[in-house]
Amino acid sequence: MKGAIYSVGELADVSGATIRTIQYYDKIGLLVAKRNDVNNLRYYTEGDLVKLQQILFYKKLGMSLKEIKEHCLNYESQDDLKQILEQQKDILFKKEMEIKTNIAVIEAILSTMETYGPYDLEAMMKLTLNLNKTAIFDYMSIEFDPETSAAFNERYPDSAEVFDIYWKWKKVLLEAFSLKHNQVHPESESGYQLGKKWHVFVQHATDNNQNMVEAYSKSLNQSDLWPKEDKFLMDYCDDFIEKAHQFYCKKENIE
Repeated sequence: MKGAIYSVGELADVSGATIRTIQYYDKIGLLVAKRNDVNNLRYYTEGDLVKLQQILFYKKLGMSLKEIKEHCLNYESQDDLKQILEQQKDILFKKEMEIKTNIAVIEAILSTMETYGPYDLEAMMKLTLNLNKTAIFDYMSIEFDPETSAAFNERYPDSAEVFDIYWKWKKVLLEAFSLKHNQVHPESESGYQLGKKWHVFVQHATDNNQNMVEAYSKSLNQSDLWPKEDKFLMDYCDDFIEKAHQFYCKKENIE
């Protein structure tokens, strides 16, 4: 036997994996141990260490052991590996959108509970169960008029900023839904705080640029093209948000 060899315990120490994990990988045929011809003891080689590190790497990226075994350790070219990683990136991105939706719902509930008191959870439960947690992707197929599209593309050349704007907006909508359904008055402390959030959001989204203000206005006029849940939330919350924002501006002497 040439090169370094490792017992299962030594491989665990070097790799950072547990002995139980390595033994399980051996059992399912993912990282099969070799056998010493003399004493029949199991051992691993430098190549096995590299393979284990690859397994741990792909697992850290959220891939299943089945995917790792069938694809990641047996790809034929760099292009194959690139495709595998691209697919995993898309999966993780969709999971990220789902997590952001869940966080937005929780924050909306907590915000209402902290400033209002007794909370009717039923409506938010129904809304949450029916939320399309990847609704943001539906906007990619919407064809706004050329001027609106040009304004958005110029303002948001980076898609990451688009997603950031969307989730800031969605959080305000969900909080407004929560407050309105619980019959919180827009001219209240809760309404004031929501109005403030809306004011900050609008300033950030438009950057006080008139072209962007007009682009968002045109987008609002085309809300029939939006994902159904976003249109529902906006239609339901629009009056509450407007009154809360007016209340905030009045108290802060903002024109």
